[in-house]
Amino acid sequence: MQLKEVQQEVKILRQHAIMSVLPASNFALESQGARILHDLSSDTYWPPGLETIWDQIHKWLYSSKARRSVIQGHLSLIPGQCWPFSGDRGHLVIALSHPVSITSVTLGHITKYQSPYEYISSAPREFSIYGIRTTDEEGTYLGTLVYDEDGAAFQTFKLPNPDKGIFRYVKLQIDSNWGNIDYTCLYSFRVHNSLS
Repeated sequence: MQLKEVQQEVKILRQHAIMSVLPASNFALESQGARILHDLSSDTYWPPGLETIWDQIHKWLYSSKARRSVIQGHLSLIPGQCWPFSGDRGHLVIALSHPVSITSVTLGHITKYQSPYEYISSAPREFSIYGIRTTDEEGTYLGTLVYDEDGAAFQTFKLPNPDKGIFRYVKLQIDSNWGNIDYTCLYSFRVHNSLS
């Protein structure tokens, strides 16, 4: 058991070292001007039973804040500080800080070893990326990828179809998760125009 924990800690430290030398080419970073298009994104997950007007106000305020946390560029992830959406399929649409040709993305979620339950069934599994020029279009398919539930917290993926043009928006479409039927959690998402 200790060997497994040490190996995971080494993996996390290695990932932090890699992240610290990556260039700041994250075009989905809120502090650089990116923003969530709330009306075009999935609804936030809420447990059943929130009925009062105060619950509704809280839901509205929390939904915006939780979605925004996905593009705030956190270098470390804290269990529970994510944006949850209902079920195992959902999407997030982001206005990028600058129009860009999207060549890679980074998806972040807590690891099994960070989870109090030692499993991450609410983590995204298969996800697709779409580049969007205007909010009136469906978008251009750039690839489908798989987040490794046994991998590092932050995983960077080179897109299989990167040379499709310049995009002002990106759609992160979650196609499945690792088994949670109630909700899926998104912690961090980054968009790059080159793979380091």
